[in-house]
This record gives sequence, C-alpha cells and structure tokens, in this order.
Amino acid sequence: MSNEERLTAKGTMGFLRRLGPRVRPYRAPLLLAGVLMFCSVGIGLAFPLIVRELLDAAFLAEDGALLNRIALGLLLLFAALAVINFLQSYLTASVSEKVVADLRRDIFGSLVCQPPGFFAKRRVGELSSRLASDSGLIQGVLRFGVPEIIRQVTFLIGALVLVTITHPRLTLVTLTAIPIAASVGWFFGRRVRRLSTRIQDRLADAVARAEQVFTQIRTVQSFTRERYENEAYSSAINQARDEGLRRAMARASLTGAVTFAAFGAIVMVLWEGGRLVLAGALTPGTLVAFLLYAVTISGAITSLAGFWANLQEAAGAARRIFEILDHPVAIKSPINPRVLPTPVRGEIRYEGVTFRYEPDLPKVLDGIDLVLEEGATVALVGSSGSGKSTLASLIPRFFDVEEGSVTFDGIDVRDLSLEELRSRVGIVPQEPMLFAGTVRENLVYGNLNASQAEIEEVSRAAHAAEFIETFPDGYDQVVGERGVTLSAGQRQRIAIARVMLERPKLLILDEASSSLDSESEALVQDALERLMRDRTTLVIAHRLSTVIRSDRILVLDQGRIVDEGTHRDLLERSEVYDRLYRPQTHEPALP
Repeated sequence: MSNEERLTAKGTMGFLRRLGPRVRPYRAPLLLAGVLMFCSVGIGLAFPLIVRELLDAAFLAEDGALLNRIALGLLLLFAALAVINFLQSYLTASVSEKVVADLRRDIFGSLVCQPPGFFAKRRVGELSSRLASDSGLIQGVLRFGVPEIIRQVTFLIGALVLVTITHPRLTLVTLTAIPIAASVGWFFGRRVRRLSTRIQDRLADAVARAEQVFTQIRTVQSFTRERYENEAYSSAINQARDEGLRRAMARASLTGAVTFAAFGAIVMVLWEGGRLVLAGALTPGTLVAFLLYAVTISGAITSLAGFWANLQEAAGAARRIFEILDHPVAIKSPINPRVLPTPVRGEIRYEGVTFRYEPDLPKVLDGIDLVLEEGATVALVGSSGSGKSTLASLIPRFFDVEEGSVTFDGIDVRDLSLEELRSRVGIVPQEPMLFAGTVRENLVYGNLNASQAEIEEVSRAAHAAEFIETFPDGYDQVVGERGVTLSAGQRQRIAIARVMLERPKLLILDEASSSLDSESEALVQDALERLMRDRTTLVIAHRLSTVIRSDRILVLDQGRIVDEGTHRDLLERSEVYDRLYRPQTHEPALP
C-alpha cells in the first residue's frame, strides 16, 4: 500500500501517528504545555459563569462593591491567563522546531545515502522542495494546528457539558450546528487535501526548473533563452497558482458554510432564550452566560473547520515526505561487514559480471572477467555507451552487479562496509564539481583531519599551490558555486589534491585532462602521475593519447571486453581499437 493510500485508509490523523515517535522524545515539555492548555481552557470556560454571577448578583442586587471585586478578579484572572498562554505557546513552538529539524535531518540523511541511480530519476529541485516547503507545512500543523485542535475540542466538550447543565432545552438548539459543520468539513476537507498535494507538486516543478536554470545560467544566456525560461517558470507557477485558487475556494466554502451553521445556531439560541426570559423562565444573566457558551461552541466549530483544512494540507505534504523516508536504500553496508586485510593491496577482480540499469533495459555489461593487479595502470577504451564508466562505478558500489561479483583484495565489495570500501577508492572525474565554500573546505573534503602542512603538501604536488597562493585570501578564498570562479584546470588540480589527501589505494580516473588546454593538461597530467604512484589505477579513456603508457588497455564494445593488450599490440591487431585511435591522430586506418 502506498503512503497516500495508507494515509487515506487510516484517516487524516494517520500522518500524525507516524510523527508520534518523533514527538515522543519531547514528551516532557509537551506534557507541561498540555497542562497549561487545560488550565487556559478552564479559565475560558469559567468566564461565562463569572459574567452570569456579575449580572445576576451585581445588577439585580444593585451591589456596586461586588461589581468592583468581580472586575478586579477578572483582571487578575486574565493576567494569569496571559502568562499561561505565553508559556504554552513557547513550549509548543520549541517542540515543533525540534521535531521538524529532526525530520529534515532524517530526510537529508535518507537522501544522501541513496545511490546515484536514485537521483538520476528525480529532480534535485523537487527533493529540495520536500526538505523545505513540505516540512514547513508539517511544522505549521505541529506548532499551531494540533495544539489549537486540542484546545478547541476541549472548549467544545466543556462548553457543551456546561450548557447542558445550564439549560438542556437551549442545548438542543445549539447542537443543530454540529452535524452540519461536520458534514461540510468532511466534504471540503477531502478536496483541500487533494488540491494541497497537487500544489506542492507544482511548486516542486517550479523549484526544480529554477534550480536547473541557475546551475546552467551560462547555457541559458549563451542561447538567449531568458524569455523562454521565464515563460516556462511562469507556466509552472501559474499552475500552482490555479491549484491554489481552487484550494482557496474550497477552504472559503468550508469556512463560510461552517460559520453560517455555527452563528445561525447562536441566532436560534438568542431567539429561543429571549422568549424564555420574557416568560420569566430564565434570568438575563443565565441567558448571557448561555450565549457566551454558544459563542464559544460556535467559535470552536469554526476554528476546527479551519484547522481541519490545515490538516488536509499537511497530510498531502506528509505523503511526499514519508515517500522519501520509506524509500529503501538500494545499496547499503552489510550488517556484519568484513574487513580488508592489512596491508591493503588494491587488487580488483571482476568475475562473470553482468549489469543493466533497469530490468527491462538491455545489458550494459555482459560477462566481464577482469583482474586489476596491485599497482597496475589499466585503461578502458571504447565508443560512447560501451560500458566504461559503468564498469568503474561497480567498484565503489555506486551500482551493484546483476550477476557475478567484484572483489577487492579477494573480498566481495558487497561484504565490505561502504565507508571502508569507498575510503580506499579515489575518483577524479572528467569535470570535477567543487562546493561553494573555500579552497580549504574543498581540499579537506578528502580528509577532514588534514593539517595545514598536509594541505600545502598535496597542493604543491598537484600544482595547485602556485595559483592558490596568488589569491587574496589564499586557502580561504571562496570559489563560488561549483567552483565557477576557477578555470577548468584549476578545478581539476584542486580535485586531484583532494584525492591525494584521501590517500586511496585504488584510483579511478575518468579522463581527468581531456577538456583542458595544453598547458593545463601538462600540469594536470604531471599531478596525476604523482597521484598514481604505488596505486592501482583504472583509467576511463576518451582521448587515447593519454593511455599509451598504461600497463594494459582493455577494449570494450557493447558491454564486452573484445580485446586487451598494450597500445602497440592493439594497433597491430584490433580493428575496434584502430577505429577509435586513428581519427584522433588523423592517421589513416589499417587496411
């Protein structure tokens, strides 16, 4: 059963039950807030009785001193009520802040543990929307909705009990509003919930669109697509607006109908009570007290209708949030992981490896058998889509094999903890992405405990120190979103230094110098050669001139290893390798 079906089957309060375990650690302040709330409700329910005594005793008995005492007592009572409400409001707000902070941490923790394939099917902007706006809706319900529902329900029950004691006949008149309000609330509440879910989806679409534009702003502007993107974003916002207008209509209809039913009951009470006063069957003070209780009941019904609509909105947001929290982590550490032997050698072995991204898609890798010896440099070459990057991604378990196994020093990578496995694997991608912080923050991402001396050492080895030291703030220079203030060569050298700090035993190089100018390429290539010393290295090659000195070159074609050998051997016998290599060197192909 899906989350939406589960929430519907269990009612709107189902998502609150799911929040129960998250609220439980804060039950002490919540219990105190509940006690204060009941005290507040008790004072509110006592007010009409005090007014009745004031009217009947002070006015009918013409006792001015009693009037003064009652007025002073009311001031003191409401002063106490103000303090109680302040404390109750603060305690409730503090708990809601903590619960939603915990919820956001759990959502982020669930997302950051998902494999790359999870994010390939989802938009980052949509996930960010769930972290921010959906959590905000739940926070609003926890902070205002749930406490007020409890308060108003208590007011409603208490007032009904007191009016029944005061005058049963008038109570029947008052109760006519409740079934009408309940029916209207149920009807419009379901519509509000559906519309709220659609609104959150449309807003997520708009956020995702905006985030995509901001991250690709140079592409947008180079093609002069500002107007096009503005229209696309406006379209998404307009869809959210239209859904919001429909929700506003539903909420307004709910509020209007419930208000008419509630205050219509007050008019009936006033009419019937006035007849009783005229007949001498009811004192004016009792009628006023009854009317105050009727107003309390009507106000509670009207407020509950509004809070019911808020709960519908939160239920829609909860469905989206718990969809993430309930999503299983496809790739995770085993319960009892094995440990790599010491010293770590860095030998990788593929045995009968088959892989496809989806069950109904063709195989990307088919029957791969391969050994990467300790300290060797092995290059993967092949046309686009031949499976090079996929083959490399199986080592750090960004994906798991469908058949066969991948072992690291004789241990299946699925039997190792992800933390140990990935800490032994260093990856330098073709286009490294830096974080928006400082140079130092990007460097120490490879080793959070690195000293300044170690940072400077790897920076020099990667030829990064020579430009870092020219920055006004040196290692504390902010590099901008994705390192936009740096050149491609500078970003690449920082990425290499970052991997050097990690000190991995196995390297995966995704043609780390293919998009650079000749000067930057020479510096990066020298840095890579230093990084590769005494390490097993798997190179994904796009430009074959960079893999000539590799110990072995594997030729992939349609997910299979069709040949392997040195550069010279492959040129002499492999037609596939020849077709890949000759166009890059402008040499004639083999006859």
